[in-house]
Amino acid sequence: MSSRAQQGRPAKLSRAMICDAAEKLLESTDAASFSLRALGDQLGVDPTAVYRHFADKDDLLREVGDRTLRPVVHRFESSDDPQGDIERLCSRLRATLIRNPIGLTITASGPTRHENELRITEIILNALSRAGLQDDDAVTAYHVLIEYTLGSAWLDAPLAAPGADRAGTYRGWRADYALLDDHEYPTTKELAKKLYPSSNKVFAAGLAALITGLVTN
Repeated sequence: MSSRAQQGRPAKLSRAMICDAAEKLLESTDAASFSLRALGDQLGVDPTAVYRHFADKDDLLREVGDRTLRPVVHRFESSDDPQGDIERLCSRLRATLIRNPIGLTITASGPTRHENELRITEIILNALSRAGLQDDDAVTAYHVLIEYTLGSAWLDAPLAAPGADRAGTYRGWRADYALLDDHEYPTTKELAKKLYPSSNKVFAAGLAALITGLVTN
């Protein structure tokens, strides 16, 4: 064994190794505070070594974010029902982002333009085209669907986080509405106990309405 190996020389870096270390580092910091210097310390290498694999910090973060999107497209097969394909894919995307706050934060700042995000884009645009939309309408519909899905995931992620008390939070909100003035907010007070149903149910209802409106108008 060489003296360098005996001294614990770091293994040869790869894109996968760098992304693994970056994901671990991002568990204790946010994307804005993330630095290649801290990443280099974690990997035991000079920070400049990362530049042999990634153009810059943004390039690395986009790769990390894209890796979290893999469950969305993994084994996804388009069917002869384009509207159903859109519902399935957007539901997968929302669930995946809610489970992975790191991916949610990175992808919410912009498209990764890497493999998994590109596949998501292709599937939705293709489904919209198969549903009969012309090019401009398909592109507009794509952005509407993506922004709705990302927005829903962003709003729901805090209440879906480990340790969060979704049921208790909803009870507290309903209780506040139930105390509203009868004359000023009669309808809201009457329906207070029914507010804040399942977030999955709300998302599904909104998604179905969006798809129907976008495809039929």
